Amino acid sequence: MRHAAVFLSFLILIFISGCQGKYTKPDVPPAVRKPSENITYAGSIPCADCRLQKLTVTLFKNKTFRLKRVSIGVQGGGNKIEYDLGRWYRKGGRLVLDNGKKWPLQFRYVSGKEIRMLDQRGNDIVSKLDYSLRKASFVDMLSGPLTMKGMFLYMADAYTFRECRTGKKYPLVFERPDASVERQYLSLRPGAGKPVLATLRGRFVMRRPEKGAAPREHIIVQKFKRFWPGGTCKNSGSPAVTLAGTYWRVISIAGGTAVLNKSGKVPNLVLSSYDDSIKGFTGCNSLMGSYAKGSAALSFSKLATTRMACPGKSGKTEQQFLTALKQVSGWKITGKTLELFDKRNRLLMRLKAG
Repeated sequence: MRHAAVFLSFLILIFISGCQGKYTKPDVPPAVRKPSENITYAGSIPCADCRLQKLTVTLFKNKTFRLKRVSIGVQGGGNKIEYDLGRWYRKGGRLVLDNGKKWPLQFRYVSGKEIRMLDQRGNDIVSKLDYSLRKASFVDMLSGPLTMKGMFLYMADAYTFRECRTGKKYPLVFERPDASVERQYLSLRPGAGKPVLATLRGRFVMRRPEKGAAPREHIIVQKFKRFWPGGTCKNSGSPAVTLAGTYWRVISIAGGTAVLNKSGKVPNLVLSSYDDSIKGFTGCNSLMGSYAKGSAALSFSKLATTRMACPGKSGKTEQQFLTALKQVSGWKITGKTLELFDKRNRLLMRLKAG
């Protein structure tokens, strides 16, 4: 009897230890870690400058993705449709969509059938609004059209295109044959059988490359834009950084750095690549709002902040930062430095990428 009591006590101790230990449920159920098929997620998410955004993401088993964003009720009326593509990977419990920009789109796996959007730094969005996409019952190929950059090759009477962001190679078919494209390529290529960087607008379709062959994806060229002689996917002649999708930290306001140097927290700003919204930090409070830009024009609107009290230098920094943003009318990027100007072309602020 005594041995039975000791054994029972031992079992109870094991049970209690298991309940109080550090075991945690995995972020991603095993069933969604290694998909062997193409998967589409879709849903409606909040939008800063429109009534609603319908977002569709298809993950292909070759580790590429395509995305379609429909902004409903944009300013001025109507809807706005955008496509994107790139490569996807998993990082812990997160799904990362890398389209070649500084801040990839990220999601957290909620279950095998649901993913929830994260902010640009991969943190949860604290909101009661629904930022989830759910697995669709069918695969949406998201054919486009969209603008792509890649290595263009003409050889043996056939066109091929290796798209830069996915690294995938596709046969090209021109919707309207254009002999001038072939002539330009032959005059610009660095040697026989060598590709030339090019930009084009097209859509994806499934078709047979030749009679009897298995169908595969082709790109139908709707508009050939231009060649980039000497360029590559790694060095395409693009600016080192872009206005949207870059984390900008303030280094000076109205030509001075005294307030920023003495303040422990520096203001920063991120202009979304996916819509016309902005997020940032004033030196004391979180910042949100909208932006509109042109090739040299830029303006901010609907600026709002959280309501934390900002005594002393942090309050002064916030006031200077917000005042400057409201006056912005133009912009210029040199290297990794962004300069913002007022309507008289006077420098208001300098910001640094990263």
